[in-house]
Amino acid sequence: MRSISLFLLIAVAMLLSPNYANANILYSDGPYLIEQNKQLQRYDISDNQLTVSPYAGGLGEVSHFNVAVSDTYKGVAKIAAISDIHGQVDIFKALLKNNGVIDDALNWRWGKGHLVITGDIFDRGDTVTEALWLVFKLEQQAKAAGGKLHYLLGNHEYMVLRGDERYIHDKYKQTLGVMKMDLKTLFNEYTTLGQWLRSKSTVIKINEYVFMHGGIHQDFLDLGLSLEHANAMFRQTIGQSKKMLKAGPYTKILYGRTGPIWYRGYFKEGELTEQDVDSLLKQLEVKHIVVGHTSQQQVETRFNGKVIAIDTSIKNAVKGELLIIERNKSAKDTLTRGQMDGKQLAL
Repeated sequence: MRSISLFLLIAVAMLLSPNYANANILYSDGPYLIEQNKQLQRYDISDNQLTVSPYAGGLGEVSHFNVAVSDTYKGVAKIAAISDIHGQVDIFKALLKNNGVIDDALNWRWGKGHLVITGDIFDRGDTVTEALWLVFKLEQQAKAAGGKLHYLLGNHEYMVLRGDERYIHDKYKQTLGVMKMDLKTLFNEYTTLGQWLRSKSTVIKINEYVFMHGGIHQDFLDLGLSLEHANAMFRQTIGQSKKMLKAGPYTKILYGRTGPIWYRGYFKEGELTEQDVDSLLKQLEVKHIVVGHTSQQQVETRFNGKVIAIDTSIKNAVKGELLIIERNKSAKDTLTRGQMDGKQLAL
């Protein structure tokens, strides 16, 4: 009965969603900031009409995005983690607001805590742009407060940056038509969002947790790369074709089925034993692996809590959850599932 009810909710949501490909449907999108002739131009779409004007500020720091010197962070007292937002900004905002990460005005209130987004803000839903600019703002506010926002790139970020339009919402197909651009150009290195995305990491460690979109397989560890080196290789190969990626001795693993952005083996019966997971943890020098990518109905664990799954099917536009990790003075962690209404349940 529960699965039938969920199916009906999703079906109703799809029926009520506007068809942006219909020219009679008015829609808005943007802003997009694009450098042209060494000047930053702002592109806004309102009621299907495109306006282009010189950028006059108002979105925070829009250049000089620094790459992290280290991808390992220690001594963090509280962590919130979420994944696979997929263009559902209202659910994203509700989870952050009701669980104390942001305030009612959508400003950072997590103090020195860290917020981790393990990829896939892009594709499927129709509020991708809104979600990106919210994260863009919160990242700067977190830094000013002594905290940190980590937006890790997932498989859908890498697909978009390669120009793969298969999973974009009709709204963004309309945007590409109005702006007379393809997807790869819209997020290339001459755009503010494109530059910002190119500064991001794919795998990080915080305390005794390692975070990434898909998962860690022995194939990745056998490459012998530090997290910093692996993240640098991901950045350097953004936008390359599938053919080029498959030809590279490192990139064929990084972008492959067992790579950090695609791996699903923790959720396949019989693929791994707990001893296999223990070996991965030992090599990574962590106690937990936190992943998105493989959809669940709630934040769940595998292998006696050693793998934590945080893709809670936000893409279905119904609900979602947030993982919250809080460390006490004895360096012991409390893990909870943050609900849509702010109620937090023990994991």
